[in-house]
Amino acid sequence: MRWAALKTKTKATIVVAVAAVVWLGGVGSAGALVGSVAASTGDTRPAAVSTAADPTTAPKAARTPTPTPTPTPVVEVTEVTSDAPVPFDRTTVDDPALPKGQMKVTTAGVDGVETTTWRVTTTDGVETDRVEVGKEVTKTPVAEVTAIGSYVAPAPAAPAPAAPAQQEPAAPAPAQQVPAQDVIRPGAYCSPSQAGAVAQAATGKSYRCGGHGPDKNGDLHWNTM
Repeated sequence: MRWAALKTKTKATIVVAVAAVVWLGGVGSAGALVGSVAASTGDTRPAAVSTAADPTTAPKAARTPTPTPTPTPVVEVTEVTSDAPVPFDRTTVDDPALPKGQMKVTTAGVDGVETTTWRVTTTDGVETDRVEVGKEVTKTPVAEVTAIGSYVAPAPAAPAPAAPAQQEPAAPAPAQQVPAQDVIRPGAYCSPSQAGAVAQAATGKSYRCGGHGPDKNGDLHWNTM
């Protein structure tokens, strides 16, 4: 039977069958089916193939979805530092030239600096790990030094008795001598009542009280003659 002699319903059934074969088995299977139909009907003319068999027009549900790639995290490792103060120490020293009980800071204290190095890991810009890799004192502290006075001024000498009014003034007395057993320390304070007095140090050298005159505070010292 020829194609032209087939009923419309039969033609529609054949077209649907061809489309199904194309969908399941490909265009080659559809060609084989069309050839067999043509042979059975005696019609050698090529039968029309529905465009529904074209893979490019297949329903969207039949297409294989493209997987979305998983982003690779960005990991960075850097080193950072942080500083911390190192407190300074305090110490005292004796100062025999400073009056006893007085205190004076001779060296101001300064804190030091301790620097710590860290290895920091970040993932996509967020810190995920921190490890200490080093620590050192990058600035040494300076100790504070305070001087404490220990000098004690000697007791003033008793004043000499006044000469009688009718007598002639006595000749100037020679420079006052400090008893040999009273050994003085060069440069130490001396009493105003000992001004001009001469005394010896432990070395045997003689010194005069106020030999260089009073200092800026008006005090006298045992100075070289």
